[in-house]
Amino acid sequence: MPTKNLSENSWATIREVSSAGLGANYWAVGDMKEITINGTVGNHTFNNLKINAFILGFNHNASKEGNNLIHFQIGKMGTTAVALCDSQYNSSGSSAGFRMNTSNTNSGGWNGSYMRKTLLGNTGTPTSPISNSMMAALPSDLRAVMQSVTKYTDNTGGGSDNASYVTATKDYLFLLAEFEAFGTRYGANSAEQNYQLQYDYYKAGNSRVAYNHSAVSTAVWWWLRSPNYNNSNNFRNVNTDGSNNNNNAYYSAGVRPGFCKYTRSNVVTEAQPWASGEG
Repeated sequence: MPTKNLSENSWATIREVSSAGLGANYWAVGDMKEITINGTVGNHTFNNLKINAFILGFNHNASKEGNNLIHFQIGKMGTTAVALCDSQYNSSGSSAGFRMNTSNTNSGGWNGSYMRKTLLGNTGTPTSPISNSMMAALPSDLRAVMQSVTKYTDNTGGGSDNASYVTATKDYLFLLAEFEAFGTRYGANSAEQNYQLQYDYYKAGNSRVAYNHSAVSTAVWWWLRSPNYNNSNNFRNVNTDGSNNNNNAYYSAGVRPGFCKYTRSNVVTEAQPWASGEG
């Protein structure tokens, strides 16, 4: 039986409620559940890091991204918003840091980025993750119920505001796009917003300021997945004060991954009394 305290429910139970399209009957945007990140991601090793995932929205942008999904973002220590940072934070380079790319280019956009393919691990799957990826460092009970989500982004890059560059990817872990975080287009491809919606969590006015997960009094800037529309080097990001900006792709910055709960058909039957949505 699901309870209305999100943290009390297993990921398997959350999947069942999500699959039935009843998540909002039990939980609210912003509700949190703790996970443990353990393992090497890029060149950084997490040793049983306890961190909260929180709900960004229910059935978000469902007509384009998929039905009956609960969207989460990883990034709170207690109630303090944090971003995952490595020892190379705010430094440029080509090593396996928390970079969008290992060279200073946005060519290939989100789809071709080192962040998407290698660091987050979308070239693997939750049941067969690639080594040294964020996906591999997530707990197995969470990976067992993760669902790929369709995300639209400029997947060409190169510094041209071309609407045809905005295409779909299937992602298990993703970064937020500029419009998903801000609800306004500043420097992303102008066509991205035609396929995206701002997440309810940020639409409600919650702060975008995030702090270093290992030094929670220090604000950090964190990556968004949108390439900058007018140059070939930058991706969009959230500044230390929560405002919008862009930065060179080969900088290591804060990472706040998103994911979705698994959905499957015919999981709710009349034998499950909570299927009415009443706890």
